[in-house]
Amino acid sequence: MWTNRSVDVEVQNWRILVVDDNASSAEALAAALTADGFDTRVALSGVDALHAIDGWVPHIVVLDISMPEHDGFATARVLRRIARTRDAGIIAFTALGEELVRQQGLNAGFDAYCQKGNSPATLVNLMQRLVH
Repeated sequence: MWTNRSVDVEVQNWRILVVDDNASSAEALAAALTADGFDTRVALSGVDALHAIDGWVPHIVVLDISMPEHDGFATARVLRRIARTRDAGIIAFTALGEELVRQQGLNAGFDAYCQKGNSPATLVNLMQRLVH
């Protein structure tokens, strides 16, 4: 965890937005999270993520960094400026190393980091630390 952000969720079915330009990776992660009982949706780009939050606001955004057009840093900065997602937890979910991501990630509004390749349980554990 990089921040002390605490996402206040009063429902048991947390809303999770998975943003990754690799469709098969995004769908596989979303399927695993859905199987764990989360209300999960997928966006395949930063622009798609902004469209996805119209009428459906995630508690947690699992956001890839290396995407064309708007990378994860740019997307996180925009999500932090939008009232609906200002308080959402944003987790960097990337193959890049944590030290490469940390400084720019903190400045962009990320709360935490999870290396791609870890089990979905590692990500869920991290999300549980963000949500109360």
